[in-house]
Amino acid sequence: MAILQNNIKKEDTPAPIIQANPDTLDYNSTREGVKMPEYGRFVQEMVDYCLTITDRKARQRYAYAIANVMAGLNPDMRDVPDYQHKIWDHLAYLSGYKLDIDYPFAINKIEGRNIIPEHLSYPKGHIRFRHYGRLLEKAVNELKEMDEGPQRDELMRLIANRMKRNLADWKGDGVADSKVARDIEYYTEGRVQPNFSKPGEGLMHIGENRFRTRRNKGLF
Repeated sequence: MAILQNNIKKEDTPAPIIQANPDTLDYNSTREGVKMPEYGRFVQEMVDYCLTITDRKARQRYAYAIANVMAGLNPDMRDVPDYQHKIWDHLAYLSGYKLDIDYPFAINKIEGRNIIPEHLSYPKGHIRFRHYGRLLEKAVNELKEMDEGPQRDELMRLIANRMKRNLADWKGDGVADSKVARDIEYYTEGRVQPNFSKPGEGLMHIGENRFRTRRNKGLF
């Protein structure tokens, strides 16, 4: 470091700072979209250049070079049946089916790739107990409409065990079966009144420190 400092003259002036003009910068957001992002913009530009080659033999050679690049970018495609055929299908698609070459395979047109799927609406509605979630709440509502019998009892036990797990995730260890029973009774407006205190009727055991919770976070 000292040698470098000794070689610096006082009269030397620092290099001028060049400020980029934002109007001349080329951002991907201002470019035309890439038809197949898995190949990247570089391959798309290669295909666009290939379309400008007037000599058919040179265009043919360049198309094979692009196909080899595409195959190298997606080595997992080698496990797909007829992967070479798919590479040429993709090349034709990237060119907008305007690339005039002798394809080694009959080209299958790719339809609907850029169609924007319909927006999925987010589930709306009040959830009474967020730690149980919407699916468990729906399951308990189904339970409420069932007639008494072994089928309802079996479904009730499955739901109750899942509720106990969710409680343990949210609250921690020491979840009482009576708490789950009260919540089921509340959900079903008293139509289902489980009793897990009978011998052999208790819910699954939640082991100590089995779940990572807000209070025991980082213990294991």
